Amino acid sequence: MSSSTIDTKTTPPSLRKSVALNSLWNFAGQVSPLLLAVFAIPILVHKLGVDRYGVLTLAWILVGYFSLFDFGLGRAITKLLAEKIALNDSENSASLIGTALLSMLLLGLFFCALLFVLGPWITRSLLKVPSGLQHETLRCIPWLAASIPFVIVTSGLRGILEAQQNFAIVNGLRAALGFFSYLGPLAVVLFSRNLFPVILTLAIIRIASCALHFWACGRYVPVFSRRLAWSRQAFRGLIGFGSWMTISNIITPLLVYLDRFVVGALISISAVAYYAVPFDAVTKLWMIPTALAGVLFPAFSESLAINDQVRVTGLYERSLVTTFSILFPLVLACVLFAHEGLRIWLGNDFAARSSTVLQIFAIGVFTNSLANMPYALLQASGRPDLTAKIHLVEAPCYIALLLWAIRAHGIEGAALAWTISLSVEAAVLFFLLRNVLAPRLWITMTAGTAVLVIACGITETVLKLLFFLASVGIFAGVVWRWTLDDPLRLRLRSWLRTMPVLHRVGA
Repeated sequence: MSSSTIDTKTTPPSLRKSVALNSLWNFAGQVSPLLLAVFAIPILVHKLGVDRYGVLTLAWILVGYFSLFDFGLGRAITKLLAEKIALNDSENSASLIGTALLSMLLLGLFFCALLFVLGPWITRSLLKVPSGLQHETLRCIPWLAASIPFVIVTSGLRGILEAQQNFAIVNGLRAALGFFSYLGPLAVVLFSRNLFPVILTLAIIRIASCALHFWACGRYVPVFSRRLAWSRQAFRGLIGFGSWMTISNIITPLLVYLDRFVVGALISISAVAYYAVPFDAVTKLWMIPTALAGVLFPAFSESLAINDQVRVTGLYERSLVTTFSILFPLVLACVLFAHEGLRIWLGNDFAARSSTVLQIFAIGVFTNSLANMPYALLQASGRPDLTAKIHLVEAPCYIALLLWAIRAHGIEGAALAWTISLSVEAAVLFFLLRNVLAPRLWITMTAGTAVLVIACGITETVLKLLFFLASVGIFAGVVWRWTLDDPLRLRLRSWLRTMPVLHRVGA
């Protein structure tokens, strides 16, 4: 790849869009529905009852999980279309879009038929829905099945918008879907406790979301054509990239969620609660790197398409610095004050049983968050096979380590196995891209992880507070003087001068 700079007169408009602003849009799109969920979930549980709400939760998961079985086409269309947009290849862009959407529609129809056929068995045997709710649930299955093609096609349409880097539109639609996924059931339960109208409402919302995404693509993506056409060459490119993505899409949820099922089987169901609560709390931090990595993927793809190594390296290093700078103080606080936080939030019992688990999880979340950046760059480079092969090797090793660790150390062992697995995966990803990363960043990230490990051994509250203040102070100095490059320091100084609070202080 050439290291020459880009002439902004010929650079596609999407390439010059702000990665920082797009990341903020991504973050807002993920967070805003959660705020409504805090309000909506207690009402839904109260109105529907625990059993009906359990079925509703499974319906949410079931329909959402089918979007992972798009054979990686959603991710593939983002990468390949971003490259063609960068090269101003409008003709092949249109055939790529048509081929991707037709392929995803066929996949959606297949899974629709599959769920329709297997629905009775899933309801009665696999999920063991209470007999009193089976009739309601069976009435819902056809509508759940009918929504699947729209869910899968929507992921493709979202990928098209992301390739154009229209993240304001993407996240406006994502937030709207999240809001109405809670507001719709809330409106229904005011008049009925029956599951059927609730699930019907969710299906209609998914169909409406697909229609809005289709409209947005036609309105905001110049290369989008409503006349879908099939191209064998485009299909080969999509499936070549997407097939490896499918492997990662299947294995990744296994690596993330298998542990709680094993904990329940080998220890007890109550142990799952002490294990899952700290996990669910600390993994909310994933929204930060996920928001950034989602923006970087099409940005990397475009930059690589026009051979701009300087921009790729700059985006990669600055994304790591940004992620590290935001997460390190937050994760350090979680590690140091895990016991105190859990005691205030959930009481002494949870604090005694789950504080060590929370500390271990926090370190795993930190290393995995940093790994989002090399993961995005490898896939944008056209090497999803490398990440898939890592997952194929990682899965059996992790399962073996998990089984041994649970038997030897209980839920703390399970958390340690999870963190070790993700940390080793992160180390391998960074090693594969070792030539892209400056040595100062290697040293900073390694030192930060070591500080988190040391923090786990501090037990006195006063010492925790002193350690936190000292570590954050040293961390801020190191990041500013050594880790940040000159252009980023200049940009931060300019931003700080524009802050109204600092103007008032200066006055």
